[in-house]
Parts: sequence; C-alpha cells; structure tokens
Amino acid sequence: MFSISEFIKVNRVYFIWAVFLSTLYLFRSMFGLVFMTFIMCFIFASIGHKIRRKYHWNRRVIVVSLYAFFLLCEILFIAVVPSKLVSETISFTEQLPSTIYFFKNWVDAQVQGNEILSMIVNQLSSNISPDKALMRAWSVSLSFLNAGLHYIGWFFLAMLFSFLILLDLPNLSLGIRRLRDTKLAETYREIAGSIVLFAKVVGENFRAQLIISAINTCLTAIGLYFLGIKAIALLCTIVFICGLIPVLGMIISSVPIILMAVNTGGMSLGLWALVMIIFIHLLEAYVLNPRIVSSVMHINPVMTLIILYIAHSFLGLWGMLLGVPIAVYFYRKINIPKNC
Repeated sequence: MFSISEFIKVNRVYFIWAVFLSTLYLFRSMFGLVFMTFIMCFIFASIGHKIRRKYHWNRRVIVVSLYAFFLLCEILFIAVVPSKLVSETISFTEQLPSTIYFFKNWVDAQVQGNEILSMIVNQLSSNISPDKALMRAWSVSLSFLNAGLHYIGWFFLAMLFSFLILLDLPNLSLGIRRLRDTKLAETYREIAGSIVLFAKVVGENFRAQLIISAINTCLTAIGLYFLGIKAIALLCTIVFICGLIPVLGMIISSVPIILMAVNTGGMSLGLWALVMIIFIHLLEAYVLNPRIVSSVMHINPVMTLIILYIAHSFLGLWGMLLGVPIAVYFYRKINIPKNC
C-alpha cells in the first residue's frame, strides 16, 4: 500500500527543496524588497567588517555611522538630481523626432544609388517613424516613472530592514543556528549550505557589478562633458542602471547616448560618442572585470547573452539581473568535489 509518509521519508531531500522553492514562489511579489534588503545587508556588512577589523570599533557604532552617511548622501542626491532628471527626460523625448529625421536623412544619403540597401532602409524607416518613436519614448518614460516610484518605496523599506537586521545580526544568526537543535534540523542541514553559497555568489557578483557600473558611469559623465553632449544626468542614470546587466546593458545604454550626440552635434559627434563607448567597454572588459570580478567566475559573452535571454523569459527584469549569478551558483555547485 502506498504511504505518503514513507514516500516523503525516502524522497525527503526533494520534498524539502520543493517546499522551500514553493515558499519563494508564493512570496514572489515581495522578491524585489527581499533582494534589495539582502544586497544592502551584504554590502554594508562587508564594509563594516573591514572597518572593524582595521580599527576595532564597536560594531553597532559602525552600522549606525554607515547608514547615517548613506542617508546623508541620499538626501543630497534627492535635493539635486530628480528635478534635473525630469527636465532632461522631457527635453530628450521632445528632441527625439528631429534626431530620427536627421539620422534617416543621413542614412538615405549614404545608401543612395544602392537599390538593395535603399529597400532595407525604407522598410526600417516605415517601422521606426518619428511619431511612433515619440509615442514609444513617452510610454517607456511613464512606465519607468511608475516602476521607479514603486522601487523607490522598496528602496527605503529595504534600507530600514537591512539596518535593523545588521544592528541585531549576532542574535539573529544565533537564532537561525539554533534550528539545528529543533525538529527542522534535517531541513536546516539540507538547505543551509546551499543558501549560504547562493547568497555569497549573488552578493559578490552584484557588488562587483555595482562597482563596475559606478566606474563606467563616472567615465561616461567625464566623456559626455568633454564632448559637450547634453542630458548628462539622464544618460548617466541610464548607464548606471543598465550597467547592472552584463553585456546587454552596454548595448542598451549606448542607444540614447548616440541619439543625443547626433542631436547635439550631428553624425560626427555621434561617431565620437561611439568611440567613447567602445573605449569604456574595452576598459571594462580588459581592466575592470579581471581586477574587480576576480572572485566571481567569468562567463563567455555569448553564453551570457543566452543566459540573459532564458532568465528574462522566466523571470523578466529580475532574470536579467540574476541570471548570471544563478548560472554561476549552479556551476559552482556541480563542480564541488563529492568528498567536500
């Protein structure tokens, strides 16, 4: 006779993971808040650990000081950037039709006399008209604004939760370790190690990507300033956000930069902007990645794009952010020796 309890006992490992993953799925609407809280905890905990190891300060004093400094930076950012960001976004969308007209006329002049290329360009032009581009730009801007307001609320909640967690981290850690002496001991032994490994991979990868994205944003801001391209705040914000997406983010963020460059100074400035983007990308690929992402496995760019496409199909935007760390985790997991 079939026994449910006997079946669960035999397949307890699969049952434990099924329950754990089902719980994550039930709370998927809160995943963004949980992820932001985790990243803040990971980053501030690592910074606090380094400060305490060097100066031997009180742990709670370090946590309070770090969050106070972070809050001050946020206040300064909110006082300066949002208004400029909104005005630059409006200006960019208003200038988009004229930029597309200019670009279309330039391309038409280059392919004139070539029937095959002219046919392809005309076909593309019919699908990318200035009116359609403007409507699309406004719809994308509004969707980003709505999503941005939602994530800003999550951001401050995550900041509060991560502060409270780090403030009482030793007691929380002790409480979790006590699960080894309860009826959940088997579940704890089965999933604790895997969760710690996954959290470490995601935290390291995302921290490294944040550093690289911040450096790319600073270099882009300097390049835009010297080239005289407008809307620096808007373009740098796009570069920073897209910089969190490996490989594909660079391609996405390049489009508005080139469009703004063409609108400001014609095709020659657009080509200089492209040169700047290529230089920053080469610097990231050959200097920043080998030095900053030394603790995280490197993945071939083609494989990265495949992973991002599959992850986006299953998880949407979060898949693009977490696809590579998840792949790295599974790679590390299957390469752990059996005797470990």
